Amino acid sequence: MEDFPYLDKRVQKTKQDLYSVFFELLKQKNYAQITIKDIIQLAECSRGTFYAHYNNKDDLLNEIIHFLFKKMVKAYRSSYINKASINIQKLVDEPLNLLNHFMHYGECYQLLLGNNIQIDFRDKITDAIISLYLKEFDIQSTSDKKKVDVNLLKRYSAYGLAGLILDWIIDDFPIEPYKFSIELMKTIQYSLGTIQIKN
Repeated sequence: MEDFPYLDKRVQKTKQDLYSVFFELLKQKNYAQITIKDIIQLAECSRGTFYAHYNNKDDLLNEIIHFLFKKMVKAYRSSYINKASINIQKLVDEPLNLLNHFMHYGECYQLLLGNNIQIDFRDKITDAIISLYLKEFDIQSTSDKKKVDVNLLKRYSAYGLAGLILDWIIDDFPIEPYKFSIELMKTIQYSLGTIQIKN
């Protein structure tokens, strides 16, 4: 983990250490078995330092998820910054930045999706992608010009994208990001035409 939006370098290091330690512990035991004592001993920090930032381990977990999703949104948006619309049929590998994000933080995502943690993280990622897709895009037309419920088409596309990416993460990235991004675009292009970017 890196790139914390804090000016104080000590806070940056503390949070980086706590994030790293959290995932190290999650490799070894179930989330329910991880204690504050485990975290502070492995991070070599005091109980007071931990409680200066978090009330409990759930706060740490939620901050980690928020951090990852903030990075995910930034990666997702990077391919269409300063654009008013996108012609889906002309795109080639636009999901690449998003896929690179998931691969960069791959172990973190895999652990959060794994059996050692009993949270609905798969649903959280799916909801985050769908929410972003519905909020940012407005489908203008479909490739075959048939009349469809645009909201249903948007949700169908968003669920499909989220599901394919989640399978890719869980399967330990069997296709490298660039090739997978091209395959994703081919799949999306099969049913979509032009989308308008909402401001």
